[in-house]
Amino acid sequence: MLYEYVVEFYKKDYKRFQEFYNLTSKQVYFTALGILKDEGLANDITQETYMAFLNTIDRYNEDSNYYAILTTISRNKSLNLLKREKNIVSSDEVIESIPNDDSDDFEVKKILSLLDNEEDRELIVYHVILEYKFKEISMITNKPLGTVLWQYNKAIKKLKEEMEKYENKRFN
Repeated sequence: MLYEYVVEFYKKDYKRFQEFYNLTSKQVYFTALGILKDEGLANDITQETYMAFLNTIDRYNEDSNYYAILTTISRNKSLNLLKREKNIVSSDEVIESIPNDDSDDFEVKKILSLLDNEEDRELIVYHVILEYKFKEISMITNKPLGTVLWQYNKAIKKLKEEMEKYENKRFN
């Protein structure tokens, strides 16, 4: 399905780019947000991801997993930005940056902010929010499948513990 768009982009026909973007941007954005913890930077990385994708469009074929490709580009660009800036945002800053509304994005950010480990947040975003299979996550993160499964289970356990603490604080 996405390959049809890629063929058009290869021919420099971008009329349906917005459709392609709408189908794929959630994965790209949440990948960047999970790493950077900053909405503005995540939006910037999302745009850079699509530019990089379009600039390398000739590398992809019909069998390519475009979601995984875009996610990998977003992840790498986000990690490179962190390395360049050497500016890791604290959990407190993440909580303060969460908008005060009842949207789904607010709830996602609130839950993710309970995890203090970047890798834990990343695995939760990939599997729970973006619904990637563990094999895909393994390819994106360049980690063995067993490691991904172990880290995911550890992250879920920690998230449950943190959510219980959060709920206890709310109702006490």
